[in-house]
Amino acid sequence: MTLFMRAFHLFLFFTGFLVFTATAGTHLDKVYDSNIKTVLIHPMGNSQGLPIISLSAMTPLIISFDDLKATYQNYYYSVTLLNEDESPSNLNSFDYLQGFNQNRITQFAISSISIQSYYHYQFNFPNENCQPKQSGNYVLTVYKDANPKNIVFTRRFFVVEEQASIMPKIQEPFDGNISRTHQKLQCIIDTKKLNYLQPDQLTVKVIQNYRYDDARVIHQPTFVRGNLLEYNNETDFIFPAGKEARWLDIQSLRLQSDRVQKLEPTSSGTNVYVKPDISRVESPYFNFKDLNGNFLIDNSESLNSDVQNDYATVYFTYIPPNRLPYVGQNLYLEGALTNNVLETGSEMQFDASKGVYQKKLLLKQGYYSYNYVLRDKMSPDPLQDFSQTEGDHWETENNYTILVYYRPPGARHDQIIGWGTANSKQNW
Repeated sequence: MTLFMRAFHLFLFFTGFLVFTATAGTHLDKVYDSNIKTVLIHPMGNSQGLPIISLSAMTPLIISFDDLKATYQNYYYSVTLLNEDESPSNLNSFDYLQGFNQNRITQFAISSISIQSYYHYQFNFPNENCQPKQSGNYVLTVYKDANPKNIVFTRRFFVVEEQASIMPKIQEPFDGNISRTHQKLQCIIDTKKLNYLQPDQLTVKVIQNYRYDDARVIHQPTFVRGNLLEYNNETDFIFPAGKEARWLDIQSLRLQSDRVQKLEPTSSGTNVYVKPDISRVESPYFNFKDLNGNFLIDNSESLNSDVQNDYATVYFTYIPPNRLPYVGQNLYLEGALTNNVLETGSEMQFDASKGVYQKKLLLKQGYYSYNYVLRDKMSPDPLQDFSQTEGDHWETENNYTILVYYRPPGARHDQIIGWGTANSKQNW
């Protein structure tokens, strides 16, 4: 190997290391630059799908985002392999990638007919310059000017194999106290394609809708029958059912949709005032099709929503019971519109003079679904609580994604050897 090639390989290795260390210890789905909006990552042909790549099929993910700075920027991306617990793997990029791990984003378009100017960037992964060789958890990092420390956003995705088959089913919990408010997932995993393994070498993770931070993990099956591992206890894979997500339609900024109280056009854009929301705990369950907390970028009045959709300043209001703040808890606007992360950017602020919680977001025209969720201020690892703002009904439609992790003896990272999905409406 020439001296140049040795130096080049070292550069690529340390680039991947720097990217990971810059994002370690933070949320994996996070925007670091306030000019970056509408970050999307989904499988080609499925705008509502989780970002999952099959190692055999290699159907690419589409990654896109808008930059409101509206001048061309040199953006690059890298990918980093993680373990099941999202800690760094002990592999360097040469072990898990074919190609280069610092790639420039060259595809972009300039907004047209919108009041808000922006540049729309888009790329596919995998592509001819970079393909994964190993299954597992990954994080995609986009940064400026080839500087891995100048991060603009990160997004997680998954690369999967098909060595294990999964047979999931949704049931009511056996416990009568939660049977009408929660949903239980049970699954059988067939491992006959694998060499002999101990059942405790597998880790099973279940994600409800898009809530990664509320994923459930189990390391031991309930029953073992030869190659069949059954996960069917009454604690680990039980989820609050919630309700169908609230919705907001701003596909048009000229026609006022049902959930909009007022449209206010200005010279700098449109202000959208959403009708005030209240707790739905006492409301009966109502079945309607929703996006489970996701959003869809669309425009009923243009041909190209990527570059012709405008941005609007959207005002959300939540009226708590008796117009009093929740004691010892913070209220958050939860969904993909706030990156599915409960932090400052999604926290509602209480206005004591009005007795309401408020939040202002800049959103691209489209159809949005969201919920309100509480979290304990003092708990070191607080869980999301929908029980006081939305209520829980076992009839609610929810999607569940099951990921099966395996680390062979002597291996240095966790593989995803199988995955499957279940929908509560299709599994009763």
